[in-house]
Amino acid sequence: MKLQIDRIDQHAFTSFVNRLKLIDSFIYFKIKDGQVISTAYLPQRDAVKHHSVPFESIFQTTEVPQLDKELKVAFFDAGRIIEAFKQFEHDAIRCEIEFIENEQDLVASTFRIYNDELEITLACSEPSLGFKDLTSDQIDAIFAKAPDSFKFGIDNHTINKLKSLFNLEKDETFDIKSNGKGVEVKGKTFNVLVSQSPEGDGGATLYKKYLTLLDKEEYNVHVSASKVVFDSNESDTLLTISTCQTA
Repeated sequence: MKLQIDRIDQHAFTSFVNRLKLIDSFIYFKIKDGQVISTAYLPQRDAVKHHSVPFESIFQTTEVPQLDKELKVAFFDAGRIIEAFKQFEHDAIRCEIEFIENEQDLVASTFRIYNDELEITLACSEPSLGFKDLTSDQIDAIFAKAPDSFKFGIDNHTINKLKSLFNLEKDETFDIKSNGKGVEVKGKTFNVLVSQSPEGDGGATLYKKYLTLLDKEEYNVHVSASKVVFDSNESDTLLTISTCQTA
């Protein structure tokens, strides 16, 4: 069985892949209910990222296909996908997704991109080789904002400033604290104010490495004792990271 796409937006698709590539080079997404959805996580699920876009923002067809089951698409190597799209000199790219129907879902076997000059067929992977599907209840729990959390806003400029400060020292963690009047981030050698208008009090210790998983966007940040949820103001993107639990 095949799904024919009249046009695939090269920039939108590679942007989608790049967001997921920050978590893992194995790319897995679903086409379901008019949305392209992906939930990716690190092996211990200490960082989980969820991203969703409307189907028509990436794939243009005469009408959004009404699939009876969700269509799962997976690739083993994100870099190879991006490199394949770079071979096209202009954005008039069509797409054909060949898939197999199982009892519960549809699983892509090949992903063919082509125009009048070039055709590239990408082999798809079995989704379970990279990620196990999370249930709706699991996803809701992972991204739920804890009642004891404090909230503040942060932009990409401030996130980049923190990354630069992190490079000044070798320690793997940093502290974040709110007293209701401001949010401070503290390392071993620095202390910086990142927000003057938080909602609530509290504090946590986080691993610096997780900030590299963020996209270049503005976020509302919800910090609790066990986790931090980054909720993007610019896209349908959520990132939850576990706090560092010290003895």
